[in-house]
Amino acid sequence: MSGVKLFIFALTSELSALAALFTPQPLLQQGLVFLLAHALASGLFSLLLTGVFPKRFQPQKKGLLALFFCFAFFVPLFGALAIMITLVYFKTFLYVGERDEFFSVPLPPFMQEASGMAAGMGEGGAWSRLRTVALPKEERLKALMAVGAGRGMNSSRFLQLATGDSDDEIRLLAFNLCERHEQKINQAITTALEGLKTAETPLERAVFYRSLAFSYWELIYNALSQDELRAFFIEQSLKYARQAQEIEDDDPSLSILLGKIHLMRHEHDQAGDAIREALKNGAATSQVIPYLAELAFLKRDFSTVKSILAQDTTLRLKPGIGPVAHFWRASNVR
Repeated sequence: MSGVKLFIFALTSELSALAALFTPQPLLQQGLVFLLAHALASGLFSLLLTGVFPKRFQPQKKGLLALFFCFAFFVPLFGALAIMITLVYFKTFLYVGERDEFFSVPLPPFMQEASGMAAGMGEGGAWSRLRTVALPKEERLKALMAVGAGRGMNSSRFLQLATGDSDDEIRLLAFNLCERHEQKINQAITTALEGLKTAETPLERAVFYRSLAFSYWELIYNALSQDELRAFFIEQSLKYARQAQEIEDDDPSLSILLGKIHLMRHEHDQAGDAIREALKNGAATSQVIPYLAELAFLKRDFSTVKSILAQDTTLRLKPGIGPVAHFWRASNVR
């Protein structure tokens, strides 16, 4: 049924419901006719309004339908009037026809370093080649292998995106690389857990605790964990990192790991303590400054962000953090 017909039926039903209130007939019959006609009108208006919403709201369609029905039903006449005004607004002012393709889009300041295709096979260059369907398959396979050889959240996300490629060979290779990476980390976890059973000295246990903490963090950092397992892996990484630190309390890498975990858990005070502990235990300044700056930014202490990033002048030369450090050094924040 077309939208115009639905609108006509909805409007007719609402007017019939109103007319029933002024028709001389028994009160019970009058109320029953009103409720039926008004309920039908509310349902039709709800269908109309839900139908004009963008496709991204499709998963919430049932909830939106119920919301609009309740609004139209429990606010007689004015609810239907509001829905009609909303429909006119959507149809008149928010109509989206054929989208004009952009000729060029200015890059944000922090993206300038990735403005061109990499000459080598870094993440940016590899992904640019991988998603260019017009390139020969051999070039795209080389790019996929380059992405698979990398580590980190970006590489894992690129591989996961490649699993939806239209080419069967590329899709299967992406699945294989994802599975191989996850199996490698899971094997390290299994080995460490077995080693804990036979460890006799605190130092031996510390080695296995450390391995478990970093292995669980690898699953999180490389985006290899499902949402329902992510919280469990964070807890496991935190537990083993603390156990390892109880034995080796001067290990800066463990302190940095604890800082990352607390930062991910939005425990900013504990994260700051762990990062400063890492610095005290000999961690490189360039390793801890980005985290201290992030913590200051989360507290909206912008002058501290600028002063922290100014402590290491080499940060502006490093990828990722470089444009951020340059921005804050050039800012007028005091």
